[in-house]
Amino acid sequence: MSQAPLMLWIEGLVALVIALAFLLHAYFAFKPEHVEHHPARVRIGALIQGLSIGLLIGFVIVPLRTQVMDARGFDPAVSPELSSLAFLPAILMLIVIRRGALLKAPVLKTYLRAYRRATLLKARDDANKALDKLDVIEGRRASA
Repeated sequence: MSQAPLMLWIEGLVALVIALAFLLHAYFAFKPEHVEHHPARVRIGALIQGLSIGLLIGFVIVPLRTQVMDARGFDPAVSPELSSLAFLPAILMLIVIRRGALLKAPVLKTYLRAYRRATLLKARDDANKALDKLDVIEGRRASA
């Protein structure tokens, strides 16, 4: 019985690239006024958040995509029915992680809450800047 080739290095690389993207975003995008905790806490939280999302994407979504896009035809050794069962739980896990379920994890909560707070503060500042620009375009007075 032949076994389907596993390309774990690609899946692991995808997970690491996503984690590093979160880390670089936390390092360069947040200004000091966004970071209310120690900057290392925010960066560790970004790395944890990126790694959790990266692992789901790298080890669930990427293999599903490669099986769907595989043009070898029907191969009974590769069972797309079994691997496609992981798609719905993976999407649900991504939603749960994005909604902040890990913020209550015993060890990780300190770092993830620091990262989440910095993210929300940056989003608030970005929204205020966009509203100010829109007020200028519409000819309204700037909000106080």
